[in-house]
Amino acid sequence: DKGGGTLQALRAECPEDLQPDIFDKDWPLTIWYRIEEFQLVSLKITAEALLLCSPNFLGSTSLPLTVTGELRIRAFGFSTFAKVWASPANAGAKELAEELVTAYPSLNVSTAEEAGDATHMLLYLNEDSFVSDERLAEQ
Repeated sequence: DKGGGTLQALRAECPEDLQPDIFDKDWPLTIWYRIEEFQLVSLKITAEALLLCSPNFLGSTSLPLTVTGELRIRAFGFSTFAKVWASPANAGAKELAEELVTAYPSLNVSTAEEAGDATHMLLYLNEDSFVSDERLAEQ
């Protein structure tokens, strides 16, 4: 079975005396994906958490870990003009667009009622996407 398990199921399998140290601390959580590039991200998160508990890094809050050959976000950018439209009808899209601008300062964002001259539409999907504003379905 390759389905993984819920935190509750994993906790139930863990010896009771170890449960507080494993499940009640504020450890970073990571999801294991089958796609190799995402597995590298999960491995880095796990390795960083382990190293931050070691004596050499106890005072640190993060480590600049890299994996040879990995894709780096800083290497990405836009070769031509890009303007993303974050519709006001799409709950959470504006906030996500603001995060993208932080990572890619050359990105232009519009939050106007209409797409206008935008070259891309940002669609942020969440539990409220199709129930909070019916305009989104029309867009």
